[in-house]
Amino acid sequence: MVFKTLIILLLSTTLAVAGAKTIGSKKDYTRQQKIQRGTIVEKKYTTCRLKKILQSRSGDQACVYEGGNKTFELMFDNNCPKQFKCVYNPNSKEPNIDNVMDSLNSIGKK
Repeated sequence: MVFKTLIILLLSTTLAVAGAKTIGSKKDYTRQQKIQRGTIVEKKYTTCRLKKILQSRSGDQACVYEGGNKTFELMFDNNCPKQFKCVYNPNSKEPNIDNVMDSLNSIGKK
């Protein structure tokens, strides 16, 4: 009888101590914890290198870049850098050069 009482007393005190203390509201996860949990999806970047430069009649340049796994980017600039970091978009379609040149030339006419 004393043995049963001792076991009950021992188990009841460990259950009372085992609970976590929560005072106030719970803290939000940090950014790194959210990334590891998959709540935040970070963008992947790749190095895009210059593939083509097209000049319009108005003097604007259209720069076509190709990155890893057929990632294509199109940039309109007066000065085309040889490479830059672009968002990784595998197996994207290459921009249609004819449509780009038509739009650049039509902008120059207005």
